[in-house]
Amino acid sequence: MANELLDLPLWMTEKPVINKTKKFIQFKGQIKQCIYPNMLASYAEEILNKIESSKIHKVVYGFDMEWPVTYNRKSNKTALIQICIDHSTCYLFHVCALELSFFTCYLLSYNVYHIIKLPSIFVYLINHPRVRWSGVCIKNDFLKLGRDFNVDVSGALSNIIDLATYTNKVLDFDSSTTWSMANLVQRLLKKDVNKDGNVRISSWDNTTLDQNQHMYAATDAFISLILYEHLKKFDKEDELQIN
Repeated sequence: MANELLDLPLWMTEKPVINKTKKFIQFKGQIKQCIYPNMLASYAEEILNKIESSKIHKVVYGFDMEWPVTYNRKSNKTALIQICIDHSTCYLFHVCALELSFFTCYLLSYNVYHIIKLPSIFVYLINHPRVRWSGVCIKNDFLKLGRDFNVDVSGALSNIIDLATYTNKVLDFDSSTTWSMANLVQRLLKKDVNKDGNVRISSWDNTTLDQNQHMYAATDAFISLILYEHLKKFDKEDELQIN
């Protein structure tokens, strides 16, 4: 973040007031959790129907992904994909789940990872030409998704709104200024993001996510959406030209 404070207006550089109780952003809508491939396909179709019925030429959705954290060089498979379509609905798509089969539990108690083959309709949704995906550094997420499941994500890559780049453009900051999601929320929305370390590095490949995991995952995708909505107010050009 060495360049973050260069040439920023005073309101962007003021030190935040530290309150005893932080005001965390929290998603308050409906969270739809999808565990099995048929559910992924069904909910993908549900979203596609909303796109097709929308009068807006291109819709913007908040996007994020989670996977189990390891402390070696090996990267685990993408476990959860979060898509927030508006302030009232966020989808959590489980695409890599941890299972315990009776046979393996009885013999060796080994964990078995079940990698779901992404339904074609879900891949179509990811690459849909009328969807813009909003988030911080999500280009790398889509590239990982493509590698993990051997699917084409070129359509998604051409429709990304990187919030760090968009912030610099819209607010006329130096293009080298870097941002994290937490920084953007603090600077632009004057709130905080609850990045509880215990939740952040928790077992995202477990389909029985607890309430804290549900809220963490949905809120990240929701923040990706509302940051875009906030920045759009300052965009003097057609926001759909932003890549």
